[in-house]
Amino acid sequence: MVKLLSSCPALETLELSCFQGFRRLEITSPNLKRLILDGGGGFDSLEIVAPHLQHLEISGVRGYLKRRLVNVSSLVTASLTFSIICITVDDESYIGEEEDDVEEDNCPDYHQAFRNLVVDYLEKLSHVTQLKSGSWLAQVVFMLQLEGVPLPQLRCKCLTLEMPITKNTLYGVASLLRTSPLLETLNINLGVGFADYYHCEHERSYFAKGDNINLRSWISNIVFPNLKTVKIDGCRDECSMEWSKAGDKLFVLSKFLLKNAVALKKFVIVTKRKICGLCYESCVPQYLSRLVKNLLDSQRSSMTFVIIYQDSAQDD
Repeated sequence: MVKLLSSCPALETLELSCFQGFRRLEITSPNLKRLILDGGGGFDSLEIVAPHLQHLEISGVRGYLKRRLVNVSSLVTASLTFSIICITVDDESYIGEEEDDVEEDNCPDYHQAFRNLVVDYLEKLSHVTQLKSGSWLAQVVFMLQLEGVPLPQLRCKCLTLEMPITKNTLYGVASLLRTSPLLETLNINLGVGFADYYHCEHERSYFAKGDNINLRSWISNIVFPNLKTVKIDGCRDECSMEWSKAGDKLFVLSKFLLKNAVALKKFVIVTKRKICGLCYESCVPQYLSRLVKNLLDSQRSSMTFVIIYQDSAQDD
């Protein structure tokens, strides 16, 4: 079925959640600027044709995803914070019921299909200037790079990461940074995104290779000539113990940025003082204050940047 949207001239934002039956979504109205696809498990295969669209958001958790971008040539911002869960992960609360065309014993082919999807997304979105990424996208980018798949050059000037920086996301994030030479602003929102523990054995075999990789060798000789602002937001309801399990990868990334961002002006760290419900301590401010101290002693390329630490009481 083709859905053609051209008869609502006043419509500027369209949000679709958990619908079925559409194979192709064509948006011809020049006034509709924002499309939000938010859905767990309710979308069939879907092609999106929206030449006038400026803002695209795709989120949700599902088993098998086929949302392909055909024409989104006017996009300025894109948000890809969705997650795809392998068919071998036995959790009915996340896996949809429409994976009839995927064999459960064909896990590698299943993953290859959505790795191809991510390459297609990055190619179609290479012109956007503001990009938001979730954990799953960074993890797939890491797997692509391990296979030697080249990534398209991105024109992104503002990259927002909705994820904790762990061994499963660090090298994918680094690869996105390497392909974004125009990047001016990097935002890292910690504690946001799908949990790292929903992975199959195939995925874990890739992530295990990160234990033997050094970030400097992963993206060697890289310089960020235009990066001026880095902001880390730790105002989330997640215990910082989860962030540091993999060896404080946020520290590794932050120090790497200081060393290679030659035009850096501001490194902003934001947190709110709150007692964690898991460790019963004010763990997030403690974790981020250690990061500040670590950065003060780190090598840096820019001599004019400042570190700004914002720690305030939690609002009730």
